[in-house]
Amino acid sequence: MINPTFQLTPEVLVPRIGDILVDRGMISQESLNYAVIMQKELEKEGKSQLLGQILVHLRLVDQITLDQIITEQIIKLKSALEDSNLNLENRVLERTKELEAAFQKINKLSEIKSNLISNISHELRTPITHIKGYLDLFSSGDLGQINDEQVKVFQIMIGASERLEKLIDELIMFTVGENEDINLSYDEFDFLDSVNLIINNCKLKYPGRKTNFTFPIKEEQIFVRADKGKIEWVINHLIENASKFSSPESPIYLSLEINQESIIFRIQDLGIGISEKRLTEIFEPFHQLDGSSTRKFGGIGLGLALAQKILIAHSSRLNVQSEIGVGSKFDFSLKRLIK
Repeated sequence: MINPTFQLTPEVLVPRIGDILVDRGMISQESLNYAVIMQKELEKEGKSQLLGQILVHLRLVDQITLDQIITEQIIKLKSALEDSNLNLENRVLERTKELEAAFQKINKLSEIKSNLISNISHELRTPITHIKGYLDLFSSGDLGQINDEQVKVFQIMIGASERLEKLIDELIMFTVGENEDINLSYDEFDFLDSVNLIINNCKLKYPGRKTNFTFPIKEEQIFVRADKGKIEWVINHLIENASKFSSPESPIYLSLEINQESIIFRIQDLGIGISEKRLTEIFEPFHQLDGSSTRKFGGIGLGLALAQKILIAHSSRLNVQSEIGVGSKFDFSLKRLIK
């Protein structure tokens, strides 16, 4: 805080006034030293006084000469400040232009990346469809008799092609969402029916998995208005993630909180968990918490980023709570449709 008794004087703005007088030969160095000593003594006695006033008091310089020199220095100081401000403004403008150019370059690279991924994904969709079709024909025996061992091999190949097809679909959906708003096809559907269907499919896919789904018994149907396919995709991905990052013997808990105007879907696993400091990273596209070449879990780190985009498009959001070694809990809400 500024002392209210402090007065801003010209001499305060030019603190080297004594040195200037010596340089111009108006006083000697000995006289200046004497004046400085006197100033310090006065400060000890609580009688603070400017050096110029002391010099005038000692008749080493007259007030008119002192005022002229101070005025000259203030003019120089003002000019120097103006030059400095002008240089600073120029530097800010240059830096702003550099940042704008860098930002445009980043946007261009991001656009190129999105277009490249989109084009490659679309080009891959046709051949993977052909591969899946012929694998189905082979495994069913439509193209000739095959033995049990060959059936197992074909089933493995079909599973791999399905995973590849899913990855391609995710890439296409994500790149579309990057370049424009995610296109939603709203429909009125029974949320409980969708979740039960997904659970039954997961039980077939993970036969040894313990999955618990709890909701109020009295509620037979819960209707929502949303993009049925995309919401089911989000739920299915959350279940797959929970299965991936927890042991087969570890249960996965699904629950539904039903309010008057909304529903809250929750999924909880007892898996490896995520560090609190890194929770925000899981929603970054193409990002894996374990980025090493020897990482245990597969995937390209796109699922949760896409799930978040889908829910934001529904005016919702995917929330997460997690702890290392304890597990993770995800939830999102949807508006309830009363019929």
